[in-house]
Amino acid sequence: RPQKTAGSPPPQRQAEAVAALMKEHGEMNAGQTWCLISSKWLESWIDHTGSKAFWQYRPEGKMAANSSVPTPIDNTDIVQEPQEGEAKMGHGIVKVRLSVQEIRDFFYVPVAVWEALHGWYGGGPKIERGTKLAGVIEKRVKVDLHPVYLVLMSCKEEDGEADETGAEAVPHPKEATLREVLQKLAAEASGEEDKVENKGSKEGGEGDMELSDEEVSKESKLSVRLWYREEKKKTFPFEIGERVEACYKGKWYPGDLVDLPASDKYGRFNVLCDVDKDEANQPKTMVKVIRRQNPKEGEGEIIRQWKPITETHLDSELGILKLAAGGVLPLLVERKKSSGEWVKELQVKSFRDFEEGDQLDCEDTQHKFLPAVVKKVLEGKIYVHYTGYAERWDEWINATSRRLAPPGTKCGRVARDDDNGYSSSRWGSGGGAAKGSVGLRNLGNTCFMNSTLQCMNATPSLTNFFVDGEYMAQINPDAYKSHGRIAKEYGNLVKEMWSERPHVVTPSGFKAAIGDFAPRFSGYQQQDSQELLACLLEGLHEDLNRVRKKPYDPNPAIGNGSDDEKIAALAWNKYRAREDSVVIDNIYGQIRSQVVCPECKKFSVKFDPCGILQVPFPSVNTMTQRVTLVRHDVTQPREIMAVSVPKAGNATDLAEAVAAAGSVAANRLVVCEIYQGRVYKVFPSHHPISSILANDRIYAFECPELAGEAEAAVLKVKHESSHSSFGVPFCIAVPVGEGGSVKAGVVEKIVLNATRANWEGGLDNSSSEGKSSSQNAAPFKVTYKTGWSETTEALEADADIEVSGDTEVKLVWESKADYVPSEIVKHQSYIDAGDEEGGEKEKVTLQGCLQAFTKEEVLSIGNEYRCPTCKKMQRGKKKLDLWRLPNILIIQLKRFQYTRAWRDKITTYVDYPLEGLDMSPWTKAEDQKRNAIYDLYAVSCHGGGLGGGHYWAYAKNLVDKNWYNLNDSSSGKMNPSAVRTREAYLLFYAKRGFDGTRAAKEAFEK
Repeated sequence: RPQKTAGSPPPQRQAEAVAALMKEHGEMNAGQTWCLISSKWLESWIDHTGSKAFWQYRPEGKMAANSSVPTPIDNTDIVQEPQEGEAKMGHGIVKVRLSVQEIRDFFYVPVAVWEALHGWYGGGPKIERGTKLAGVIEKRVKVDLHPVYLVLMSCKEEDGEADETGAEAVPHPKEATLREVLQKLAAEASGEEDKVENKGSKEGGEGDMELSDEEVSKESKLSVRLWYREEKKKTFPFEIGERVEACYKGKWYPGDLVDLPASDKYGRFNVLCDVDKDEANQPKTMVKVIRRQNPKEGEGEIIRQWKPITETHLDSELGILKLAAGGVLPLLVERKKSSGEWVKELQVKSFRDFEEGDQLDCEDTQHKFLPAVVKKVLEGKIYVHYTGYAERWDEWINATSRRLAPPGTKCGRVARDDDNGYSSSRWGSGGGAAKGSVGLRNLGNTCFMNSTLQCMNATPSLTNFFVDGEYMAQINPDAYKSHGRIAKEYGNLVKEMWSERPHVVTPSGFKAAIGDFAPRFSGYQQQDSQELLACLLEGLHEDLNRVRKKPYDPNPAIGNGSDDEKIAALAWNKYRAREDSVVIDNIYGQIRSQVVCPECKKFSVKFDPCGILQVPFPSVNTMTQRVTLVRHDVTQPREIMAVSVPKAGNATDLAEAVAAAGSVAANRLVVCEIYQGRVYKVFPSHHPISSILANDRIYAFECPELAGEAEAAVLKVKHESSHSSFGVPFCIAVPVGEGGSVKAGVVEKIVLNATRANWEGGLDNSSSEGKSSSQNAAPFKVTYKTGWSETTEALEADADIEVSGDTEVKLVWESKADYVPSEIVKHQSYIDAGDEEGGEKEKVTLQGCLQAFTKEEVLSIGNEYRCPTCKKMQRGKKKLDLWRLPNILIIQLKRFQYTRAWRDKITTYVDYPLEGLDMSPWTKAEDQKRNAIYDLYAVSCHGGGLGGGHYWAYAKNLVDKNWYNLNDSSSGKMNPSAVRTREAYLLFYAKRGFDGTRAAKEAFEK
């Protein structure tokens, strides 16, 4: 293109002229036409002229000093390459790339500004877009960046074919319908607006059908009708015995066709592959995709034919109409002849003359009629898919079966082409609910899903994005795992929740999609709402990622703490080069992670993206354990104490805590659990504290030091009378000789000394461990149990007792009345902790949780990192801080604590603000502190314990700004004071002043 700069005004005059035009035409209103211009070119022009007409879009301090003359306008970097069919049409269709963003890639300018710039510099192409007043939640002026082009072609009277020479490509908003187009064309043809009868709300089904007799009679009253061009590949039916190739895990395997899909409940071909013919049992390969090894003549050729637009298409929005999936829909406009006859003959087919894509009502195995669509037709059978349900319910049905009925005759509704499978009803206590605050039906332990969806539905930026249909232009059909299905189903669900009528929505379509994306959600077990939220954000991001080909960058951005701004920006740019979606724009921020080596003191700092901020409770790594200390000196009372121990600790940690509180030696303590009058378990040193339950009775027995180097064994002792246990059992340490045995006399002496305080006169009978007391003086008899055998008579003093884990000493009392209970006193630690379980705890605030999140800690054993300087694993000091604050801040209160053998839910009340959450103290980025005030708009709550419990949500309505209690099918207004609850689990905050419609602008400012 020639450079049109000759005769152009000087740079200053250009800047003044554009400024005047922007002042006159720069206010955007609905119904206008604006032009797109590449940011690269416009910024070069701004640098050349010094223009400040677009200064509001230029970040402060980013003005370049480049006086070179701009090249001709070049918009090719924002234009999408035309597809093959579009290129052949040549109707002036100019589509922009789906990944483009305002300011980063292009600017909107008035037509007058474009004409001025184009007159000075030339170039192009010219990209015009219309403006409209849009928004279901809040009306605002928007530019229709990705319209749907309807290529209108007149029908020739002589042969009924399309006259492509006079074809016109007309852009239409995505929310427009073909009914509106048909009304306008009919009005133009007749001179007055023909009214196309609207059948009302139509749901269910996919695909296209020929017109029914009733539809033909209605359409025949109009002076215009529309046809769309169907393109199909020519196919021939497969026959048993044919040589085919089966597609298995992406590879093709030749073989013989054994059976057809009609014989398989899942609609699969049965192929005996050549590689399996040598096997003894000759395994068959069941696949859904096969191809002929030698294609027949003409197979695979494209067959094009015009088919009528039906009622299933008329009320579907163009943005989600399957016929316009590529953003371009060729239409044949047929007008009646002057004689009143149509040019083309419309064939009316029988209902049971099924084709792929036909819609119908089908009775399922539970004898309930549901909207369905025909997926395959074969040998008198059809393979049907129930609209809105998972594919596992698809089945083969005889074409003559009474289970099949014309669409709308059994279900009471006619399917639309864009049907999403979401049913709704007025069932449920939805009184007082506003638009958007509706109930979600529980499909079976799906309260966790409903709670998450209600909170997401209250997120302003995302909800506007989905309700207004903007997501359709950004869906990536090649997205990993989901292929765009998560975004489609979520968008359908949100639209249904924001429809005009108050109702309860059944999210079966979303449930099936999220279950296929993440199989752990496919069943009907109770799950975690935070895990579902993380999975939903991942799925939406992948489906809407504007980056189709992710660049590979093997060099991570790691700093040493001296240049955080530079490293943070580098890390963020690397991340956004691969991950770029509306989810990242709104919800993701950055975390600063610092690790310091304890040996070489090297700082390692990196910056990671973060979507859900998981904050712990203060002191959540420790727990208070109640233990009763029994001293060796029986004249001293027993003490019940409450000691603080690490949750990840073991019995050794517990013994050391008890020893410190009771001023005894830790190595002389035997820690055990007492249950139903016996020592249930003696804890080994490695026994995890996390396995001890709240109501377990834990005792610590002090044992005397053994003389010399004798090995000690622990024996369990219990009290028994009339074959029933009573009293408090205890443990003793006895010296064992070679072979692991001990003399009965030694055991008897230790037992009598340990029980002197439990029978009258016992303290007087033996004053020291070294003096023996006759068993005859004690009101009990010492017996022994070794394995399954039990000796009920006293053994001789020199008798050997084999000591093992099953050895137990029984004190058989003549009467329970002779037993004197030991005195128990409360240690000061027990008094400080409180006698009552569940007593008032220290108040916890959200700020306290954030402080715990940013607290420096030493890496635990097993979580070490490799120091790049020392070249070895180190237990460094780690500290986390917030860096980049997102527009939408999601905070998870880590109430659920899990270890290998321990689970717990923290029910502590957390005081969190409804308005004015100041996050500036928690970010280390100075530029982020200026706008760091957040307001709460939704809470996901969990009540009950770990075994199941129940989820619900509190959410602030986007329209009336009132708070609503959303509990499955129930929805109703609530007092804002009740939003603060001890059941709060996920907190959703929005940055104050954040406008979701400008999210892209804020995200891509340089």
